[in-house]
Amino acid sequence: MIIKLNKNQFDYMIYSLSEEQELLRLKLKKVSQENKFISIEIDEETADEIRDWASDELQRNGFDISYDLTPEGEILEELIDLFHVE
Repeated sequence: MIIKLNKNQFDYMIYSLSEEQELLRLKLKKVSQENKFISIEIDEETADEIRDWASDELQRNGFDISYDLTPEGEILEELIDLFHVE
């Protein structure tokens, strides 16, 4: 499957995965880059792993003291939606 991410989403994911989930990051295959978008190729299992990781991160770092989404939380919610597999 091909997933199209904007630069902010891609950069956040690569930076965060490089710190915590190196093996998961290595499964990502960059297919193309057009303007501000990067397309990656992954299988459904990897998409599920990324979605699970993003969901966990959202619970840890995605909300402020008033339970409003932080900028990081907004990116994580976008990633959760992008990597949803039906």
